[in-house]
This record gives sequence, structure tokens and C-alpha cells, in this order.
Amino acid sequence: MSTGNGFWLRLPCPTMSDTPLPEPESERLAALVRGSALRLVYGLLYRRLASPPTESEIAYFLRAASVDTPVSQVLRDLQDYFEINVIMDKGDERYRLTGWAGHRQASELVPISNRLRAQTLAAGRCAMCGRAPTHGVVLEVDLRVPADWGGANDPENLWPLCQDCHEGWQQYLQTYAPYASQISAAASLAEPQRRIGELLKAFAGEWVSSDLIGAVASAREYQEDYQRRIRDLRYLGWVIEKQRRYQEGARVTVYYRLIQSAPWPDNIRAAIVAEEKRRRQVRQRG
Repeated sequence: MSTGNGFWLRLPCPTMSDTPLPEPESERLAALVRGSALRLVYGLLYRRLASPPTESEIAYFLRAASVDTPVSQVLRDLQDYFEINVIMDKGDERYRLTGWAGHRQASELVPISNRLRAQTLAAGRCAMCGRAPTHGVVLEVDLRVPADWGGANDPENLWPLCQDCHEGWQQYLQTYAPYASQISAAASLAEPQRRIGELLKAFAGEWVSSDLIGAVASAREYQEDYQRRIRDLRYLGWVIEKQRRYQEGARVTVYYRLIQSAPWPDNIRAAIVAEEKRRRQVRQRG
């Protein structure tokens, strides 16, 4: 669905209670909240969490910004997005930002600004099947890792899909619904090697498709070569099997499963570099 303020992607995901509030100057807030007055007051409430402002302080803040909108209207409109409680402090009513509005669902709105939408669609073709609008398809902006698995509307997690591939991707992801919490935990980790490793551990020896591995590997930053990250895990002492399946459609599907894991080193990258050096020296001696 398109609006004057951006593109809103609707996905199945849990309540907003576990979703962090947007930063005051973030593109996420700009895409979600309409109106500069609302964003200004949100920024004030966000920065004053430890010392919530009074109505008169908010009014002074708006006048200083040359905004004529009444405080009551701004607060009422903000409460469509966020929960704002009135607290008493030494006889003064203060307005505290406490979270998302209770009626909001994470599936309701995952905001993507016009800039991000244009950036994602710039490739001009579906990221899965390669078809372009010249082939009669309409491209949609989708999340590689869905919101309920920890995916955000960051550029690295967005890709253009035609409607058929979009629907197919959503159906495919739903097959992993029983593992949603484990996938979300893996996708939230900092290093791509750790994301892949913890994902494989969550499946406890079951085969995991390369599509899912690639999506989780790219949850924090896009990984063009997730196979290299699997090689990194082997360098760290992990035993991982690979299997190709030829009866699952037009393309060959690659699956991986964990046979044996190893403890995570304090510095994953340094441990990988050290193992690469050791193997190189062994080859040179041989």
C-alpha cells in the first residue's frame, strides 16, 4: 500500500511491545509518523524519558519551533502511535513516553520511506526470478528476514520481488513458523558466522535450506557469499554436511545440517584468520 509518506509493508508478526522505539531523527520515525509537530514532540518526550516534560514545557518547545498546533492535539495524535502516560510529580502533570500504543501490531505497519523504496527498486527486476516490469510484473518491496524474526527495514534487509515471488517467499517462510523464536534469536546476533551457526544449532541436526541460511546471514548486513561464512564455521571446528536436491522445482536446492558445533572464540574474525594462516603454512610445507 502506498501513501504520500512512503510505502507500508504488511507482514505477519507479533505485537510491537518487543520492538524498540524509533530514534527521534531516524528515517524510521519520519516514515511512520506524519507531521513535523508530532515528530518534534516525540523527540522531546524521547529525550526526556528520565525527566518527562509538563504541558507548558511542551507548549514552549512548540512555540520556539514556530509551531502553532495546540499541545493537546499533538499529544492526542501521537497517542495513535505511542503510549504516553500522565504522571504527577510535585503537583505537576508530566507526560511520559512509555512505549507503543497498545492497539498497534508489528504486522500493522513496517514503514519504508520513499527513498528506501526507490533505492530497493532501482535494480528494476525481481531479486528471485529476474523478471522486470517489461515482462508484465509489478515489483514489491519485501523483507528478506521478516519482522517477527528480527528483520528491520534496513536497506540490507530489503529486496524487490514480483508478486508471485513475494507470495511464494511468504508461504515458504511460514513453513518455518515453529522455529520463529529460534530464527529471531539467531538473526539478532552481530556476526554472520554466529547467525548461521546458531541457526543450524536451532534445527538440531535437521537439514536447513540455503535460502533460509542466506536470509538469516543477511539479517544485519547483506551477505553475498554466505557459503564463505559456512567455510568460516568449518575453520572454527564446526562439522557441517551439505546436500543438493534436484527434485524441488527448476533449480537445484542446497541444504546444510549441523553434525558438530564448537565453542565460539572471543574474537571470531581473529580465530578465522589464524586458522587460514595455519592451513596456508601446512600447504606450503607440504
